[in-house]
Amino acid sequence: MIESSIPRHQQIADHLRTEISDGEFTPGDKLPSEKRLCDYFKVSRITVRQALKALENEGLIYKKQGLGAFVREEPTTPNLVQLTDFNEDMRRAGLSSSSKLLWHGKVAGDDKVNSILEIPPEKSLMRLDRIRFANNIPVAFDRTWLPVSYGHLLLDQDLEQRTIYEILEDEYDIPIKAGRYSITASLATKEIADYLRMNEHDPVLEINRCSRTNGGKKVYFQTRYNNPKYITYEMELFRADGDEGSSRDGLPLKEFCPKFKF
Repeated sequence: MIESSIPRHQQIADHLRTEISDGEFTPGDKLPSEKRLCDYFKVSRITVRQALKALENEGLIYKKQGLGAFVREEPTTPNLVQLTDFNEDMRRAGLSSSSKLLWHGKVAGDDKVNSILEIPPEKSLMRLDRIRFANNIPVAFDRTWLPVSYGHLLLDQDLEQRTIYEILEDEYDIPIKAGRYSITASLATKEIADYLRMNEHDPVLEINRCSRTNGGKKVYFQTRYNNPKYITYEMELFRADGDEGSSRDGLPLKEFCPKFKF
């Protein structure tokens, strides 16, 4: 029932979404309890909660405190600004994703990275470097640093087919709850240019992010270099219906997501 190439929480969400669209659950119906879903899919409670949260974000279901999850009468406008990983972005775009692991091991601490991860500067780090592929085309290069306690959890894992999100959440019940991003333009070094089949000094989109788990604990810091030939970002701002305020007061962010050019 569970395909290993797709994260378990996504498969559960897909399964429930299909049952809702096929009419097996109709508006107002209560979905099976978290425990029943855990037993049926043979997964942890946190994985089931991730699946239900995805459907809730899409406006397909809602939750009642102490009663469970129910199918909505009418879909609502989903919250489109979501924290996603590379494989999820590729899947939503209808593209196949894979990675090539170049390095995974312990390295000396880095003043900047250790400070971001809030660990002493003399502490070692685990680092992993990967080329990310979309439809077998190299579109991004990632360099990721983790505290050793988290980095060891990734040893002997398939980091070419699975993301850090998937492994930590599915295997160790360590959810990625939040992340802070910064995006800037930079120039490809020779190393990055070789990995992404570009020319040295070509422009790249540099994304730095720090991901956190429960209690705001820092899990990893990552720098990603996207080839803008294939990946750009778009955002949409909107004013809610009936909003009489001036646009000079600012418009809420509705959508911010990568766009793929293939």
